[in-house]
Amino acid sequence: MKKIITKILIFLFVILLFCLLFFGTKYYYSNQIKTVEVIKEVPVEKEVQISGETIRSSMSNIGKLCTAEYSYTHVEHVNSSKEIKDFKIPFTKTSFIYSYDGMIMAGLDFTKIQIDKDDTEKIITVTLPNVEIISSEVDQDSFQLYDEKNNIFNPISVTDVADSFTNLKNSEEEKAIEKGLFDRAKTNAILLVENFMHGSFDIEDYEIKVLFQD
Repeated sequence: MKKIITKILIFLFVILLFCLLFFGTKYYYSNQIKTVEVIKEVPVEKEVQISGETIRSSMSNIGKLCTAEYSYTHVEHVNSSKEIKDFKIPFTKTSFIYSYDGMIMAGLDFTKIQIDKDDTEKIITVTLPNVEIISSEVDQDSFQLYDEKNNIFNPISVTDVADSFTNLKNSEEEKAIEKGLFDRAKTNAILLVENFMHGSFDIEDYEIKVLFQD
């Protein structure tokens, strides 16, 4: 009789264990499915559309930027004689040769940039201000004086020469522009804009057009 009761108890224990395993597994997978469903229901964040104003604001922070440089050595020969009307007085001639180095920088003001972004045609038009001379400096330490022939009746000081630097700088600026300083500044500005935009914004599908103001 004891053996029968023992077998019955073992049988009931096995059935109970099976039920626990069955319902426990079902409950586990049920929770897993709900978790997956919840994850699927989380909305995917949409890609933020970059506006033309965003691009303009970002590029305007660059401010004034040099995009081309022109260095030079200016040599000047000075001759001076005292005159009475148009007559040069003999034995009053003074002459000397001097030189100095200078640097001219050309660029543009990015705060004046304009952006037109056409999302239909996929074209971004960048309008830049005209190139200008940002800096024109003479290296005072580079001043050299050669072949000085001074005259006690007509002395010329180095200060007099320094006072003429402004006019000489204007002359060198004109030469720099004639030699293509502004053209190089424009070319470099276009490359800078294209590289900046491709490196800062996701605009691979857009064509970039760079223009200069009239």
